[in-house]
Amino acid sequence: MKQLANVFIVLMVLSSCAKEKKTELREPYWSPQESNTASSLRGLSSVSENVAWASGAKGTVIRTVNGGENWERVSVPESDTVDFRDIEAFDENRAIILSADQDLVLIYKTIDGGKNWDLKYTSDAKGTFYDAMDFWDEQNGIAFGDAVDGRLLILRTFDGGDSWQELPFENRPQAIDGQGGFAASGTCLRTQGDSNVYIGLGGLESSVFYSKDRGETWQKSIAPIDHGPSSGIFSIQFSNELSGIAIGGDYQGDSLTKEHRVAYTRDGGKTWNNVMSGMEPNGYRSCIDFFEEFVFVVGRESCDYYRQGEYSYTPMEGKYYSVSTSKDGKAVWASGSRGAIARLAFR
Repeated sequence: MKQLANVFIVLMVLSSCAKEKKTELREPYWSPQESNTASSLRGLSSVSENVAWASGAKGTVIRTVNGGENWERVSVPESDTVDFRDIEAFDENRAIILSADQDLVLIYKTIDGGKNWDLKYTSDAKGTFYDAMDFWDEQNGIAFGDAVDGRLLILRTFDGGDSWQELPFENRPQAIDGQGGFAASGTCLRTQGDSNVYIGLGGLESSVFYSKDRGETWQKSIAPIDHGPSSGIFSIQFSNELSGIAIGGDYQGDSLTKEHRVAYTRDGGKTWNNVMSGMEPNGYRSCIDFFEEFVFVVGRESCDYYRQGEYSYTPMEGKYYSVSTSKDGKAVWASGSRGAIARLAFR
């Protein structure tokens, strides 16, 4: 009887702990902020709890240095016809922006909080269209563009974006006809660790090109994500050297994205697998990022989050193109159409 009593006490304690843990679960939500612009914002780079930058249509660049209480417009002068769809920020003063315009690529850098911008790279070669860029650290970065003459365009910098060099044609990844990237959030290219980089494509195949030596050499795998003229891989993110997630769908609308919009890898991108039935986001998603025990995925018509250990994604209020966890891991922002900016909060 004494043993049964002890077992009963243990069960009661475990039950109490489980209930307490359940009540402690936080519910994330997007808390909108005033961006002071009506431009579409697809580029987003969060630095810290206080500092974040965003970029987008009509040459728009904005930043906050006080956690989003105020957003300041720091755009490149006379660039209202340019669409800066990706941005990489390092602190409150230093940032690099990349244009996504047909037959034109522009890369600007600021070191004084956007008061002045220096043009660091430009090309107007026919067929040029750059989709995304990312950095391994403050000195070493990479950008890619859609294929010209069958091979993707690859740019690299080794001096903090002050100069950029094209990868030789014969070393570039070879795409198939009708294949390209989606410049929806600047995250169809992601760096990981000290030297890994991944590029996700759509079109006639949902290909993943990956390099383990900072883009010097490339290999290819295929993700089981729906593909077509307006569908494929839109965003990739890795939690460590081996584990990553690719997401996408059909950007023409959530209603066209029924399944096969997310895949995962456990071997550094060599192979990709479908998730279990019921464990997919609830529509097309253009960007993914991780924060603590959460995975956040956003799209222009709806958003979701996944909490580690649960069996499905949970819908969130909001419509955003991009999501970015700060480099210090303490804050998350999302950006979208008509100047939408929001910071992650919890109830």
